[in-house]
Amino acid sequence: MEIPALTELRPGSTLGRYELLLPIAKGGMAQVWAAQLLGTRGFQKLVAIKTILAGVIDNTRMEQMFLEEAQVASQIHHPNVVGTLDLGEHEGVLYLVMEWVDGEPLSVVMSKAAASGGVPLPIAISLIGQTCKGLHAAHDLRDESGALIGLVHRDVSPQNLLVTFSGTAKLVDFGIAKATAKVSGLTEAGEIKGKFAYMAPEQVRGLAIDQRTDLFALGILLYLMTTGKHPFRGDHPAATLQNICSDQPPPAPRSFLPDYPVLLEAVVMKALAKDPAARFSTANEMLTALEEVMPGPLEASFDLQVAQYLKTLFGARASERRTAIRVAQEHAERQRTESSSAISLGTLRAIAIDQRESGSLSIRSTPQFSTPERRTPTPLPAPRPSFRGLTAALGALALLAIGGGIWGFSDRHGEGSRAASSSPVPIDSLDRAPHLVASAAIAPVEVPPAESAQEATDRSDDKHARGHKPSRLTRPVTPTASVVPPAALPTVSSAPVIAAAPAAASPAPPAASAASSTNAWVRGAFGGRH
Repeated sequence: MEIPALTELRPGSTLGRYELLLPIAKGGMAQVWAAQLLGTRGFQKLVAIKTILAGVIDNTRMEQMFLEEAQVASQIHHPNVVGTLDLGEHEGVLYLVMEWVDGEPLSVVMSKAAASGGVPLPIAISLIGQTCKGLHAAHDLRDESGALIGLVHRDVSPQNLLVTFSGTAKLVDFGIAKATAKVSGLTEAGEIKGKFAYMAPEQVRGLAIDQRTDLFALGILLYLMTTGKHPFRGDHPAATLQNICSDQPPPAPRSFLPDYPVLLEAVVMKALAKDPAARFSTANEMLTALEEVMPGPLEASFDLQVAQYLKTLFGARASERRTAIRVAQEHAERQRTESSSAISLGTLRAIAIDQRESGSLSIRSTPQFSTPERRTPTPLPAPRPSFRGLTAALGALALLAIGGGIWGFSDRHGEGSRAASSSPVPIDSLDRAPHLVASAAIAPVEVPPAESAQEATDRSDDKHARGHKPSRLTRPVTPTASVVPPAALPTVSSAPVIAAAPAAASPAPPAASAASSTNAWVRGAFGGRH
């Protein structure tokens, strides 16, 4: 599978649940990022993420090594081994999630200490002793049945030993580790993996390897840190490999450092024996030998002295690193905030919340128009001339009946339009209510001519003069009547229904679209967007 170009990954990019912050290291085949896990409810955790570089030879095989590293390293749980937390794939990019180590590689520590005479002997013993503990945990890794899998790191070097600012040494990068007890197709016969300057003779020759191969590399580290010189360094890489594979042992430290501890020299030379059988058999055995030479630096409390040494050595470097990461986190947070606030406001719908007289709440979405005080029934068709006398009389009676039925609605509506708007009954249903009140099945018969409209008006004025209070629905208007077909209104019989409606009705509001809710509310009723 083709791996996307590295240029696609940059600070702020996301890989699954993780957000990249800063690139912190880069090797020949992979790059390591400072990143953060984005959990629920604002939870965040700083982690390190390893990604494969684009353009490496045989990407498919590199991916298989990547997967095997995750499988092996995730099973090692020890404070002196960098923990592997997760393996993921995002848009074709494989990534390995590891615990964040707030510190520096041993190579940086040694380079920085060279200006002041090198790493102090007790500090060197403490770091090598802690590495022995981490290596022993890796070498002692077992399968489900309890059998050793024979894990060999094969790349114990200053670049793969991290020293935290709290004084802890952590072994990292099991990318080329090999489980000798199981068949692996990732290492071809005679293939050499690791850094040449830290390889054991059998590793250089492509022979069988075991945990003693890692102890040889650890012996080179101990020699280098305590003397300031590489035991097999030549003028060029080929000369270094020749020195490693020759039968000649390296120069004894006391040959150029007379004050070098005798017992410590014995430990160093045993770890660098060319014959694997002459070396320490396990990392724990080498740790025990170091404890006999200098027990103090290997005590747990000595980590505080290591931390103090690093603080003196690096000064404000630790705080500057933390500040850079904090700034990157704040920048990523701003980017997320700006991205979330860029949502178009036009895609949001208004939500109005109001309280009914009974105390319950009604929540409705609203179209974009104002709410009328009360929706007025649509005026009915004009009456027929032939029924003018009949409809005038019956219209007056129907108007009185309608007024009595609607009066309850008007009284509740008098407190404001809010009670009507909060009703669970659709407004259209309320509009049709007057037509359904006091409807009677009346057969069309001949009746004597009713009084004229002028006479009805005079009679109404006479009532006002005598102190009668008119109904709210019988204000001086000229009623018109019409015959409504049975299909237009609900009926209880097959006879036509005759109803009256005011001639001068208030203007009806714009009708809501078909897609709008029947229970329509005003957007401004709540005063906001949702």
